[in-house]
Amino acid sequence: MLDILLFIWIFGTLFMPYIIGIIISVIIIFLIRKKLVGKNKKIKILIYAIIIIFCVLVFRNIGYSAMLYLSEKPDEIYTEMKEINDSGKLVGLSKEEVIKLLGKPMKSSTDNLYIYDAGTLTNYLFFGEREFYDFFVWFDENDRVKSTSIDFPRGG
Repeated sequence: MLDILLFIWIFGTLFMPYIIGIIISVIIIFLIRKKLVGKNKKIKILIYAIIIIFCVLVFRNIGYSAMLYLSEKPDEIYTEMKEINDSGKLVGLSKEEVIKLLGKPMKSSTDNLYIYDAGTLTNYLFFGEREFYDFFVWFDENDRVKSTSIDFPRGG
């Protein structure tokens, strides 16, 4: 029984955008069917095929991106670091003020760059895949924060 449920979950995850595209195309075909009464059978089949292909391609392209976006859940650290980065409230602060707010940076930090753990994003749709992020704080020649960023996953 568990094998069947796992198969359905994997199959549904992989093919969900295609299934949605086919369902939407069937709805569209059902709605326009009455307008095609009296048309040549070959023209009807061509129109139906174009609708199905279009819907499947559109939902394939946007479906996986939407599913990934909706299934990703940030942890508390990532949410906090993202808010700090997006607000820009560290810009202009001294190194001491940054350490006071965020604590000591990681060992790989340098004089001009402090690196902090920026938390994780967990993708629950694809077996709990986790992406680990770093938060970078760059300083200018006066030891004031010049800019910040959250970088692409560093591995896990």
